[in-house]
Amino acid sequence: MKRFLGVAAIALSLAACGDKAEKGAADKAEGGDSVGASSVTAPAEATQGTWGEILYGDPNAPVEIVEYASLTCSHCAFFTNDILPSIKEKYVDTGKVKITYRNFVMNQVDLAASTVARCGDMEMTHKLMSAFFETQGEWAHLQDQRAILDTLARTARRAGMSRTEFDRCLANTDMHKHLVEMTQEGSKEFGVDSTPTLFVNGKKLDNYFGETVEAAIEAALK
Repeated sequence: MKRFLGVAAIALSLAACGDKAEKGAADKAEGGDSVGASSVTAPAEATQGTWGEILYGDPNAPVEIVEYASLTCSHCAFFTNDILPSIKEKYVDTGKVKITYRNFVMNQVDLAASTVARCGDMEMTHKLMSAFFETQGEWAHLQDQRAILDTLARTARRAGMSRTEFDRCLANTDMHKHLVEMTQEGSKEFGVDSTPTLFVNGKKLDNYFGETVEAAIEAALK
């Protein structure tokens, strides 16, 4: 546990969930109102896991939502649990929209959960991301670090991951670095400074409310 937390601290600029990042990276980033393709890829030695962007929907859909989010962010959980289902049903399941999820790691707990969520293939990652967001209130704000990991492990087990596999995944230092790089890219290159941050066909939205997202999708479909 102590060894993991030492690794988890690498190069992170911690920000309060839903608040502005301390360094104001958006003010420095060029093109902060638009987003391009991510350059963060799997290391050459990677043999398993979900690296890079997490994809939902038809890769050839005409409209793309890029979402930067944190597994410990309550606003992100609200968006995922309460807003996104209707958007998926109306637009993703019908082939009109694809969702590209990029991690914006806020803290060590977020890094732990995100690392575990990406340990398997894309299907398992979808299951774990959904499970961790649904149960966020059970683990994200616990004070005892061991209790956090035990609760995450129980949630992961319900999704089909054993405790042995959970512990192995948690120790993946390559994935730790990968997620930190993705966070840094979002901040420096695309001006992301709060979560969730959404882009529809490259354009940054003012907020994550359902009406705003659907209006942007409809405009992009025209």
